[in-house]
Amino acid sequence: MAFFDKLSKTVTEVSQKTIAKAKELADTSRLNSMISEEEKVIANQYFQIGKLYVSVHKDDFEDDFAGMIGAIAEAEAKIKDFKMQIQDIKGVQRCEKCGAEVPNGAAFCSSCGATMPRIRVPVSNDCIKCENCGAEVKNGMRFCTSCGKPTDAAKAAFAVPVTEPTIIVEHNEVCPNCGAKVEDGLAFCAECGIKLQ
Repeated sequence: MAFFDKLSKTVTEVSQKTIAKAKELADTSRLNSMISEEEKVIANQYFQIGKLYVSVHKDDFEDDFAGMIGAIAEAEAKIKDFKMQIQDIKGVQRCEKCGAEVPNGAAFCSSCGATMPRIRVPVSNDCIKCENCGAEVKNGMRFCTSCGKPTDAAKAAFAVPVTEPTIIVEHNEVCPNCGAKVEDGLAFCAECGIKLQ
Protein backbone atom coordinates (compact mmCIF):
# COMPACT_ATOMS: atom_id res chain seq x y z
CA MET A 1 0.00 0.00 0.00
CA ALA A 2 2.87 2.33 0.70
CA PHE A 3 3.83 2.03 -2.94
CA PHE A 4 0.39 3.18 -4.13
CA ASP A 5 0.29 6.04 -1.61
CA LYS A 6 3.68 7.21 -2.78
CA LEU A 7 2.61 6.91 -6.44
CA SER A 8 -0.60 8.85 -5.79
CA LYS A 9 1.32 11.57 -3.96
CA THR A 10 3.80 11.82 -6.86
CA VAL A 11 1.01 12.07 -9.46
CA THR A 12 -0.72 14.77 -7.40
CA GLU A 13 2.48 16.79 -7.09
CA VAL A 14 3.19 16.49 -10.84
CA SER A 15 -0.34 17.56 -11.79
CA GLN A 16 -0.18 20.51 -9.36
CA LYS A 17 3.16 21.58 -10.87
CA THR A 18 1.69 21.19 -14.38
CA ILE A 19 -1.35 23.27 -13.45
CA ALA A 20 0.87 25.92 -11.88
CA LYS A 21 3.14 25.96 -14.95
CA ALA A 22 0.13 26.25 -17.29
CA LYS A 23 -1.25 29.14 -15.21
CA GLU A 24 2.16 30.80 -15.23
CA LEU A 25 2.38 30.46 -19.02
CA ALA A 26 -1.17 31.80 -19.50
CA ASP A 27 -0.52 34.78 -17.20
CA THR A 28 2.82 35.51 -18.87
CA SER A 29 1.24 35.31 -22.33
CA ARG A 30 -1.63 37.62 -21.29
CA LEU A 31 0.78 40.16 -19.80
CA ASN A 32 3.09 40.00 -22.85
CA SER A 33 0.05 40.66 -25.04
CA MET A 34 -0.88 43.67 -22.89
CA ILE A 35 2.72 44.96 -23.10
CA SER A 36 2.63 44.57 -26.88
CA GLU A 37 -0.61 46.59 -27.09
CA GLU A 38 0.87 49.39 -24.96
CA GLU A 39 4.04 49.40 -27.10
CA LYS A 40 1.80 49.87 -30.16
CA VAL A 41 0.13 52.84 -28.44
CA ILE A 42 3.56 54.36 -27.70
CA ALA A 43 4.81 53.74 -31.26
CA ASN A 44 1.66 55.31 -32.69
CA GLN A 45 2.09 58.34 -30.42
CA TYR A 46 5.72 58.73 -31.54
CA PHE A 47 4.52 58.51 -35.14
CA GLN A 48 1.85 61.16 -34.53
CA ILE A 49 4.36 63.43 -32.73
CA GLY A 50 6.78 63.11 -35.63
CA LYS A 51 4.06 63.73 -38.21
CA LEU A 52 2.84 66.79 -36.30
CA TYR A 53 6.39 68.12 -35.92
CA VAL A 54 7.04 67.78 -39.65
CA SER A 55 3.77 69.48 -40.56
CA VAL A 56 4.39 72.37 -38.14
CA HIS A 57 8.13 72.77 -38.79
CA LYS A 58 8.42 71.78 -42.45
CA ASP A 59 10.44 74.92 -43.24
CA ASP A 60 12.00 75.79 -39.87
CA PHE A 61 13.15 72.45 -38.42
CA GLU A 62 16.24 71.98 -36.28
CA ASP A 63 19.45 70.68 -37.88
CA ASP A 64 19.10 67.32 -36.11
CA PHE A 65 15.95 66.61 -38.15
CA ALA A 66 17.29 67.72 -41.56
CA GLY A 67 18.15 64.23 -42.82
CA MET A 68 14.88 62.66 -41.75
CA ILE A 69 12.71 65.47 -43.09
CA GLY A 70 14.69 65.46 -46.33
CA ALA A 71 14.12 61.71 -46.68
CA ILE A 72 10.39 62.21 -46.10
CA ALA A 73 10.21 64.96 -48.74
CA GLU A 74 12.12 62.81 -51.22
CA ALA A 75 9.85 59.79 -50.57
CA GLU A 76 6.72 61.98 -50.95
CA ALA A 77 8.00 63.29 -54.31
CA LYS A 78 8.64 59.71 -55.50
CA ILE A 79 5.17 58.62 -54.38
CA LYS A 80 3.61 61.55 -56.27
CA ASP A 81 5.59 60.65 -59.40
CA PHE A 82 4.62 56.96 -59.14
CA LYS A 83 0.94 57.91 -58.76
CA MET A 84 1.18 60.14 -61.85
CA GLN A 85 2.72 57.25 -63.80
CA ILE A 86 -0.17 54.99 -62.73
CA GLN A 87 -2.67 57.66 -63.83
CA ASP A 88 -0.90 57.98 -67.20
CA ILE A 89 -1.04 54.21 -67.70
CA LYS A 90 -4.74 54.14 -66.81
CA GLY A 91 -5.46 57.30 -68.86
CA VAL A 92 -7.03 59.14 -65.92
CA GLN A 93 -6.49 62.17 -63.74
CA ARG A 94 -7.58 62.90 -60.16
CA CYS A 95 -10.37 65.36 -59.43
CA GLU A 96 -8.92 68.12 -57.25
CA LYS A 97 -12.24 68.53 -55.41
CA CYS A 98 -13.25 64.95 -54.52
CA GLY A 99 -10.23 62.81 -55.53
CA ALA A 100 -12.16 60.58 -57.95
CA GLU A 101 -10.46 59.17 -61.05
CA VAL A 102 -11.68 60.94 -64.20
CA PRO A 103 -10.73 60.01 -67.79
CA ASN A 104 -8.17 62.36 -69.39
CA GLY A 105 -9.87 64.97 -71.54
CA ALA A 106 -13.13 64.95 -69.59
CA ALA A 107 -14.51 68.43 -68.99
CA PHE A 108 -16.21 67.54 -65.68
CA CYS A 109 -15.75 65.08 -62.81
CA SER A 110 -18.21 62.19 -63.11
CA SER A 111 -18.49 61.95 -59.30
CA CYS A 112 -18.91 65.54 -58.08
CA GLY A 113 -19.35 67.56 -61.30
CA ALA A 114 -16.35 69.82 -60.69
CA THR A 115 -14.70 71.36 -63.74
CA MET A 116 -11.61 69.43 -64.69
CA PRO A 117 -8.44 71.28 -65.75
CA ARG A 118 -7.47 70.85 -69.38
CA ILE A 119 -4.32 68.73 -69.70
CA ARG A 120 -2.10 69.95 -72.50
CA VAL A 121 -0.43 66.90 -74.00
CA PRO A 122 2.18 67.33 -76.74
CA VAL A 123 0.69 66.48 -80.10
CA SER A 124 2.15 63.29 -81.59
CA ASN A 125 3.20 62.90 -85.23
CA ASP A 126 0.01 61.11 -86.28
CA CYS A 127 -2.21 63.76 -84.67
CA ILE A 128 -3.10 67.41 -85.17
CA LYS A 129 -4.15 70.02 -82.66
CA CYS A 130 -7.74 71.34 -82.80
CA GLU A 131 -7.70 75.06 -83.58
CA ASN A 132 -10.78 75.62 -81.41
CA CYS A 133 -10.13 73.73 -78.16
CA GLY A 134 -6.52 72.52 -78.49
CA ALA A 135 -7.41 68.82 -78.13
CA GLU A 136 -5.37 66.16 -79.91
CA VAL A 137 -7.17 64.81 -83.02
CA LYS A 138 -5.92 61.98 -85.26
CA ASN A 139 -4.89 62.97 -88.78
CA GLY A 140 -7.70 62.51 -91.27
CA MET A 141 -10.48 63.09 -88.71
CA ARG A 142 -13.02 65.55 -90.07
CA PHE A 143 -14.26 66.77 -86.68
CA CYS A 144 -12.67 67.31 -83.27
CA THR A 145 -13.71 64.54 -80.87
CA SER A 146 -13.68 66.99 -77.94
CA CYS A 147 -15.55 70.05 -79.21
CA GLY A 148 -17.04 68.91 -82.55
CA LYS A 149 -15.56 71.70 -84.66
CA PRO A 150 -14.51 70.84 -88.24
CA THR A 151 -10.81 70.17 -88.75
CA ASP A 152 -8.69 71.22 -91.73
CA ALA A 153 -9.42 67.81 -93.29
CA ALA A 154 -13.16 68.53 -93.16
CA LYS A 155 -12.69 72.02 -94.53
CA ALA A 156 -10.67 70.63 -97.44
CA ALA A 157 -13.19 67.83 -98.11
CA PHE A 158 -16.19 70.13 -98.12
CA ALA A 159 -14.57 73.14 -99.75
CA VAL A 160 -16.47 74.46 -102.75
CA PRO A 161 -14.33 76.18 -105.31
CA VAL A 162 -15.18 79.84 -105.59
CA THR A 163 -15.44 81.15 -109.12
CA GLU A 164 -15.57 84.78 -109.95
CA PRO A 165 -18.41 85.89 -112.15
CA THR A 166 -17.52 86.43 -115.76
CA ILE A 167 -18.70 89.74 -117.13
CA ILE A 168 -18.82 90.39 -120.82
CA VAL A 169 -17.98 93.98 -121.60
CA GLU A 170 -18.65 95.69 -124.85
CA HIS A 171 -15.98 97.90 -126.42
CA ASN A 172 -15.07 101.09 -124.55
CA GLU A 173 -17.42 100.34 -121.66
CA VAL A 174 -17.00 100.77 -117.91
CA CYS A 175 -16.32 98.03 -115.30
CA PRO A 176 -19.62 96.93 -113.78
CA ASN A 177 -17.92 96.43 -110.41
CA CYS A 178 -15.99 99.71 -109.89
CA GLY A 179 -17.10 101.90 -112.81
CA ALA A 180 -13.62 102.41 -114.24
CA LYS A 181 -13.23 102.76 -118.00
CA VAL A 182 -12.24 99.41 -119.54
CA GLU A 183 -10.07 99.22 -122.65
CA ASP A 184 -10.91 96.91 -125.46
CA GLY A 185 -9.64 93.29 -125.13
CA LEU A 186 -8.79 93.25 -121.39
CA ALA A 187 -9.72 90.13 -119.44
CA PHE A 188 -9.54 91.86 -116.03
CA CYS A 189 -10.37 95.37 -114.82
CA ALA A 190 -7.20 97.40 -114.33
CA GLU A 191 -8.69 99.13 -111.27
CA CYS A 192 -10.43 96.42 -109.18
CA GLY A 193 -9.15 93.20 -110.79
CA ILE A 194 -12.54 91.58 -111.47
CA LYS A 195 -12.65 89.13 -114.39
CA LEU A 196 -14.30 90.71 -117.37
CA GLN A 197 -14.53 87.95 -119.97
